[in-house]
Amino acid sequence: MSILWVAIADAQKPVARFFYDEKGNVSRQERDTNNDGKMDRWTLFNSDGEVKRVEQDENFDGKPDITLYYERGKIKRQEVSTEHDGKIDVWYYYSTTGEVERKEQDKNRDGKPDIWVTYENNQPVRSEEDTDHDGKVERVVQLNNGNIVRIDEDTDGSGKIDTWSYFEGKQLVKKEIDKDQDGKVDVVGQYRDGHLVSQEEDLDRDGEKDRFLFFDRGVLLRREESTQKNSKIDLIEIYSNGTLMKRFKDTSRDGRLDTLYLFQDKQLVRQESDTTGDGTFDQRNIYQDGKAVRQEADTNQDQRVDVWIYFKNSEQVRQDEDLNFNGKIDARYLFKDGQVTEQKRVAELAPDEPAQDFSTIQKALSRKPRTTYSPPFDGELTAEPSLWGAAPAE
Repeated sequence: MSILWVAIADAQKPVARFFYDEKGNVSRQERDTNNDGKMDRWTLFNSDGEVKRVEQDENFDGKPDITLYYERGKIKRQEVSTEHDGKIDVWYYYSTTGEVERKEQDKNRDGKPDIWVTYENNQPVRSEEDTDHDGKVERVVQLNNGNIVRIDEDTDGSGKIDTWSYFEGKQLVKKEIDKDQDGKVDVVGQYRDGHLVSQEEDLDRDGEKDRFLFFDRGVLLRREESTQKNSKIDLIEIYSNGTLMKRFKDTSRDGRLDTLYLFQDKQLVRQESDTTGDGTFDQRNIYQDGKAVRQEADTNQDQRVDVWIYFKNSEQVRQDEDLNFNGKIDARYLFKDGQVTEQKRVAELAPDEPAQDFSTIQKALSRKPRTTYSPPFDGELTAEPSLWGAAPAE
């Protein structure tokens, strides 16, 4: 074998050299692509003069990091050591026309691929990923023009896909979940600008949605549920900053909401009830530290309080009544151990506390609590876009 110097940068630094076989054909070419005096690209030829392998030192440490394999002058495979340590962790496979058909990647660098990407027209269209490195695919990503359009995932390692995520314009728009692995979707979430805005759930797996959740930029605002599994909403909860503020219930199970619970600092502070079923509250309980301290009632359905009942240590101690419904107290009863101890008429006394009129259930439902937005959305994807990326240059 002979060597011919064909180019030099100066008298001491050759930038290229060629090696010849016994027949005078070039068998190997070496190049210094950055003019540092060290060869960093090696090309090997077969006996017909065709390239069969190219090795490239990307970080110029004297060791090849990328190797390209050719057959009959056409590239067939590319191997990459992304950490520049000589350990191959990415493989590209090419078609007869020189386009990338498949990419394999060893994400945890244990010597075995755990990501397989399929290409069409040099663009990734599908990625299969073994996310926990157990030899099974848990994540399938479908792409169009390099953008994610759908992700199927096995989130619990059962071997079955249980979550489907759909994307439009690079944003997550819908997510479906099969929570019990029965092959049926029982949770559907809708997204806007990458944030969860609503979610529907089939709690009893009968094919009908029973729970509906509504969000503002990912923060829970409202929950509606059919607890009796009859497709009728009998529970509604209103949240502020993700904290429960109101709860409406159908306690009589007649298909109509009749009771409102109000919360402050996660504690019940008030309860209002529609005892007549006319859609208007007529009874109110006031709580402190989880105990009832006062009850108010509207006995003539004019939406004004005309009975006040006071409690101490959860026992009734007094009852005031507005007998002529003018907002003033006309009669007072004192209690001890559940029995009336004193009864008397009073002269148009003002209530101890200003009496708030009762409202309709519909009006109470329409009032919205203040909302504080959550931090900006930082992405749903758990895998790096570089896993799929466009085909590499040869």
